[in-house]
Amino acid sequence: MAFGYTSSSYAQVSENLPDYKTDSLYKDSLNRIKEKPLRYIGFNRQDSVLITSSISTLKGDVLTKNFNTNLSNKLYGRLAGLTVAQGGNEPGLDGAGLFSRGLSSYQSNVNREPLIIIDGFIGSYELLVAEEIEEISLLKDASALAIYGFRGANGVLLVTTKRGKKGPLAVSFSSQLGFNQATMLPKTLNSFQYATLFNEASVNDGRAPFYDATTLEAYRTGSNPILFPNVNWYDEALRNTAPISNYNLNFKGGDNNVKYFVALNAINQQGLLKNFGDNDLESRNSTYSRYNLRSNVEVNITKRFTATLLLGGNVENKANPFQITTGGTFAALASTPPNAFPVRIPNGSLTFDGNPIPNGSYGGTIGLTNPIANLAGTGFFEYGATTFQSVFNLKHELDFITKGLSVSGAVSFNNYFQGGSAKTKQVQRYSVLNNNGNALYVPVLVEPNLILSGQELFPGENRTFGLQSSLNYNRTFGKHAVTATAFFNSDVNNIIRVQPTTSAANNAFPYKTNGGGSRVTYVNSNKYIAELSLGFMESENFAKSNRLGFFPAASLGWIASNESFLKNNQTVSFLKFRGSFGLTGNDNIGGRFLFESRYPNGDSYYFGPNATTLSASINQGRLANPNITWEKEKVANIGVDAIFFNQLKLSVDAFNRDRYDLLPEINASGGLVSNGSIPSFLGFNQIPLINQGKVNNKGFEATLGYTTKASSKLTFYADANIFYAKSNIDFNAEAPSLNPGLLKTGLPIGVPFGLRSLGLFQSQADVDASPKPIGANVKIGDIKYADLGGPNGTPDGIIDGNDNVVIGNPGLPNLSLGLNSGFKYKGFDIDFVVQAVTNRSVFLTGSYFNQFQNANGTASGIALERWTPETAATAEFPRLSLDGNQNNYRFSSFYVRDGSFIKLRSLELGYSLNKSLISKIKITNARVFVNGTNLLSIDKIPYGDPESFGTGYPPLQSYSLGLRVGF
Repeated sequence: MAFGYTSSSYAQVSENLPDYKTDSLYKDSLNRIKEKPLRYIGFNRQDSVLITSSISTLKGDVLTKNFNTNLSNKLYGRLAGLTVAQGGNEPGLDGAGLFSRGLSSYQSNVNREPLIIIDGFIGSYELLVAEEIEEISLLKDASALAIYGFRGANGVLLVTTKRGKKGPLAVSFSSQLGFNQATMLPKTLNSFQYATLFNEASVNDGRAPFYDATTLEAYRTGSNPILFPNVNWYDEALRNTAPISNYNLNFKGGDNNVKYFVALNAINQQGLLKNFGDNDLESRNSTYSRYNLRSNVEVNITKRFTATLLLGGNVENKANPFQITTGGTFAALASTPPNAFPVRIPNGSLTFDGNPIPNGSYGGTIGLTNPIANLAGTGFFEYGATTFQSVFNLKHELDFITKGLSVSGAVSFNNYFQGGSAKTKQVQRYSVLNNNGNALYVPVLVEPNLILSGQELFPGENRTFGLQSSLNYNRTFGKHAVTATAFFNSDVNNIIRVQPTTSAANNAFPYKTNGGGSRVTYVNSNKYIAELSLGFMESENFAKSNRLGFFPAASLGWIASNESFLKNNQTVSFLKFRGSFGLTGNDNIGGRFLFESRYPNGDSYYFGPNATTLSASINQGRLANPNITWEKEKVANIGVDAIFFNQLKLSVDAFNRDRYDLLPEINASGGLVSNGSIPSFLGFNQIPLINQGKVNNKGFEATLGYTTKASSKLTFYADANIFYAKSNIDFNAEAPSLNPGLLKTGLPIGVPFGLRSLGLFQSQADVDASPKPIGANVKIGDIKYADLGGPNGTPDGIIDGNDNVVIGNPGLPNLSLGLNSGFKYKGFDIDFVVQAVTNRSVFLTGSYFNQFQNANGTASGIALERWTPETAATAEFPRLSLDGNQNNYRFSSFYVRDGSFIKLRSLELGYSLNKSLISKIKITNARVFVNGTNLLSIDKIPYGDPESFGTGYPPLQSYSLGLRVGF
C-alpha cells in the first residue's frame, strides 16, 4: 500500500526560518542530529531537527560491515526499540522476526511484526542488500504511525533505497569471500556409550540388559565396524566449513537534469552438507544464490516537474539433496542411533542368498532410514523465485498558484513468483545380520524404484498494485513555517497459486485497502512545534457498516536550545523536548471475513433403502458478529533529544500503549482457547468472536552516541541503545479456573505455563508420599512436581493440567542492549557490534533432551548428565527409561533455562590505502578488510545457541576477506 512517507527529498521546512544558530558548532550539532531520519510528509522532506515523533534510524552503509545474506540478520542491536528474534539458519531460509517495542497483542497466530514500507510502498525488505539501502527508519509512536491507519499499531519499518547525486560518474566495486561454520553441533554418543546407557535404561524399567558384555566390548574397541558400527552421523553428513561470497558493483552520478544510481549484486552460499552432488548426478549440492539489480533514476523534465523511476528485483535459486529444506535431514541425523547400521556396505559383499551387492550400497533397516543414503541417492529438490519492485513517481511544483504548493503521485507494482521441481527415487538399503560372527546382508526394499521421477512444486505468485497521490504545502512566513499534506492511497494484493497437476489457478480473494489522511506541522521561531495528523482507512475484511476507521494523533515539540538562555551555551549544543498522543490500529486479527457465519462440513451419513448412499452434512459453525472490528491502540510518548559539547548525543523516550478491541485468543487451528464472556450452555457450536481483549505495554528506550572531533588523529565512535518494555494482559475473556495460576489476565504476553518442578525424587519414601500423574510409574530419579491443581492453588492429590502455572519469562526479551563502536587511526579501522538481551527463557524440549523416548529410541550426549545413585547430587536430568515416560518429559520448569546472552554480532578490521598513492592509478578509494559475524556468545546454555538449539540447522558464524574499491 502507498503511504504518506516516501523517499523523495525536497525543500526542508526550516531552511528559510530566521534565528537559527549560524556558528560552526551548532551546524556541526545539526549534522549529528541528521543521523536521525528526515521524515517525509507526502513528498516533502521535514528536517529532523523539527521532528516531534519517536523514530530510530541507521544508514545502509553501516550494514555492509555485517556479512549476512538476509538483511534482517544485520539489524541485531542496531535500532532502539527493535527486537530481532533469530529464525532459521539454513541458507535462504534464515530470516529473523522483527518486533517494535515488544508485543501488544496476545494473538500468537497472527503477524505481530512491523509494517514494511520500501520507497513509500509495502514490500519485502529481507532480500535487499545493504549496498542499495540509503537508510532504515523505525517509526514507533502515534504521531508517526497514525497515517498508516489500522496497519500501524505494530510499528512501521521504512526502507529507503539510494539515489543518484549531482556529480561525475562514481563507480564502486566490492568483493567478499569467506566461509561459514557451525558455532556448535549437538552432543552425540558413540556406540559404546549408547549401548551402555541403553542397558541402564532397560534395567531402570525392570528389564534385563539388552546388550551383552561381548557386544559392549566390540563397540568399545571398534574391532568390527560392520557388525558393530560406530557412526557419528553429523560427521558423515556435514563438512567443517562452507564457502560464501558477495560481489557488488554500484554506479552513481548525475547532473542538473538526470540523477541515477545503479547497483548489481551477487551472493552465493553453500550449505554445511557435504557435496554429495559431486559424486552422483542424481543428487545435488546444498546451495543458495541470489542476484540483485537496482536502478533508481530521477529526471527533471522541467524546472518544476520531476519524474522518478525506482526499479529493483532479484532472482533466487536454492537446491538441496533429499528434500527442499534440510529439516528432514537434521531430524534423521539426530534420530538415527550410532550403532544402527554401517553407512556403507563393503564392496564385493553378497546378499544372504549369494547375489552380489552393487558397490557403494548403503546400510539400513526397514524402520530406520540411512541419512547418507537419502542425501546421496534419493534425488534432489530445486527452487527458484523472482522478485520485482517498481515505483514511478511524478511531482509538480505549483508555485504559479501559490508558493510552496506541489502535487505528486506515484504508482507501484510489485511481483513475487516462486516455483520449483522435485526429482525423487528410492535407494536400496541392506540390513546387516550377525551370523555367528559373519555379516549377513538382507535387502530392505523388495522392488525399489531406482529411476528418478519428477514433480513440479506448488508454484505461487503474489502481485501487489499500489497508488498514491498527495497535495503538499511548504511555506515560511517570517518566523512562522507551515508544512501540510493531504494524501490518498489504495492497494490491491492478489495471491495466486497454481495447482501442480493442472493449469488452473487457485486464487485467494484479493486484499483490497483504501486509505488516506492529512498532516499539518506548524513551527514558530524555530522553537515551538505543533503537529496534527489524521489517517483514515477502509478494508473489505470487515462488514460494510464497519469498514472505515479514523486515526488521529497530535504532537508538540520545544527546541529549548534555540531559546536565548541556551543559545550561546557551550555545553548544551542542542536540546529538544517532544511529546505525542494518538490512535493506531491493527487489522491482522487472525483471519478474513470473521464477521460472517460459518457452516463447516460435518459427519457423513448413510441414506437410501439399504443405507448404502453416503452423504455429507453441514453444521452450524461460528455465529456471525457483524460488529467485529480491528484492534485499536492509544499511544502516548514523551521524549528528549540532546547534544552536549557537540560530541555526545542523547535521545530518551518513554511510552505507554493501550491496545483494546482484541479478539479472544485463537489457537493455531482457529478455535478459541477460552472465552469466559459467553457461557457454553447457550448451545453454540462455536462461540462468536467479540472484540473484548485489552493489553497494556509500557517501557522506555534510550540511545547514547559519542564521536571524537574530526581533527583527532585517533577517531573513536560509539552508539549504544537500551530498550525495555513490559506488557500486561488487562482482559482476555478467560473461562474460570479452580487454579488462578492458569489465568493469563494480569500477566505479560507470552509467559509459558507448565508444571512447577521440585527437583528429582531422591528416596522411595518421597515417591510414595507425593502426588503423581495418573498412569505414571514414578521412581527414584524422576521429576517431582508441585501439586497446585485444587481450589485457589491448593493440593488435590493429582498432577495434571490443572497444576500448570507460570514457569518462566517469555521467549521474546523485554530488555535489550546494543552497542556499535569502533576506532580509526590513520588508514586502519575497526568496527564491532555487540548485542545483549535478558529477561527471557528458553526451553529444553524435543528428542535431543527426551532420551530414548522417540520412535527410534535414540539418545544424545545429554544423557551423560542423567540421574544415577552415584550422581544424585549433581544430575542435570532425570533417570533414563525406555518406556513412554508419563512423568519426566512433561512441559515443566525443570527444563526452563535463562535465555539471556551477550553476543559479538560482527567485527571488522580494515585498512584504507593512501589516497595519494592510489590516485595515480585513477582510484579514489581502496580498502581491504577482514570480517567476522556471530563470533562469540556469553550465555548460560551449554547445550547450544540460546537463540536456536536442538536438532535443526545449526547456527552459523562466518569469516571473510574483502576488498572495496572506488573509481
